[in-house]
Amino acid sequence: MMLSKADIRAQGAARRRERGSEGVAARSAELCAHVLADPRWRAANSVAAFVGVKGEPDTRPLLIAALAAGKQLWLPRMGGPRRQNIEFVAVSDLVALAPAPFGLLEPREGPGVALADTDVDLVLMPGLAFTRTGVRLGYGKGHYDGATSPLRGSPRPVRIGVCFADELVDSLPEEPHDVGVHALATEVGMIDCTCLQ
Repeated sequence: MMLSKADIRAQGAARRRERGSEGVAARSAELCAHVLADPRWRAANSVAAFVGVKGEPDTRPLLIAALAAGKQLWLPRMGGPRRQNIEFVAVSDLVALAPAPFGLLEPREGPGVALADTDVDLVLMPGLAFTRTGVRLGYGKGHYDGATSPLRGSPRPVRIGVCFADELVDSLPEEPHDVGVHALATEVGMIDCTCLQ
């Protein structure tokens, strides 16, 4: 019997709490090296990413590399009247990041826009679990599904899920609003997915 999304999220959160910072750092460095070597990353002129926190892969090396390579970097910020929607902010310096609710780091200033209104070539997406076919389980609020749903079915931007290999699962419950990823980045390498959403 397949576990519920709530059960899988609880397991994923527990796994992240148990991770030591040294293990996260070493595995993150390997993951980032695979992304940097990927042709899709190298070809992207504009990248939307996230700042890994609380047991997530540390994405800062990718953010630094994007800026150093002259790529346009977009980072998420919770916006809207009750901070319920993700908006993306063009960032030219990571000093612009500030602590936000839920332990996040977000851009402090600058206009936020919908992902569909950017010229992004590649999106790095967080998640608590992924399948090798590209099904993604987020944190339960639907923020990334909402942000990427206007782009469903489009090959651009390329959506790459970012996770550690122990966050790969055989199957996940799917709902109509879920948006999958085209590829996965892990510390053991890149995985091309069969998901065409």
